[in-house]
Amino acid sequence: MAAVIVLKSDYDFWTEATIQKTIKWILAGKAEIVEQDETKEIGSVTFKIKMPLIVRLLEFAGFKAKREEVPFSANAVYQRDRNLCQYWHKDENGKRYQHRCTVNDRTIDHVIPVSRGGKSSFGNCVCACRTCNEKVKKNRTPAEAGLKLVREPQEPKRDKSVWVRITFPYNPGKVAHRIYFEKYLKGQIAY
Repeated sequence: MAAVIVLKSDYDFWTEATIQKTIKWILAGKAEIVEQDETKEIGSVTFKIKMPLIVRLLEFAGFKAKREEVPFSANAVYQRDRNLCQYWHKDENGKRYQHRCTVNDRTIDHVIPVSRGGKSSFGNCVCACRTCNEKVKKNRTPAEAGLKLVREPQEPKRDKSVWVRITFPYNPGKVAHRIYFEKYLKGQIAY
């Protein structure tokens, strides 16, 4: 399905949306067509317009607030722990360091094993390398396995005042993207 580039009211890139969604915005007077495909028409029996490629929202601030609560997932745990094994490693001199896990090496470790009543939650799960999780800790607590946590696992929090700006994933294979990029280069659209 073709996506339409959506600009904020100040012509900055906002996102891409489906044709159906952009048609609703146009009909409701919330958006205007900036660029259209002259060779294609869409609509119904009583209403036809040229296929929009780029639309501009008429009234829009341009920022989305992050959700305050982070849903639990393995990727959220990896992101919280920055792909660092949460158990201390020691080098040949006995000095402690944190091991950075590769995508194939990282695992989710339940500090209190599920078999002992541990839950899959931010307070009980940490990023751990495969060696620490499967060969050293196994089905034990960190104390029983002789491992020390770098820090206690906590639920990640987001500040309500933090805002996110969506970036433009340019794809030269899409006609709308090429038109947008050409207008950007000519200074007709801000980025």
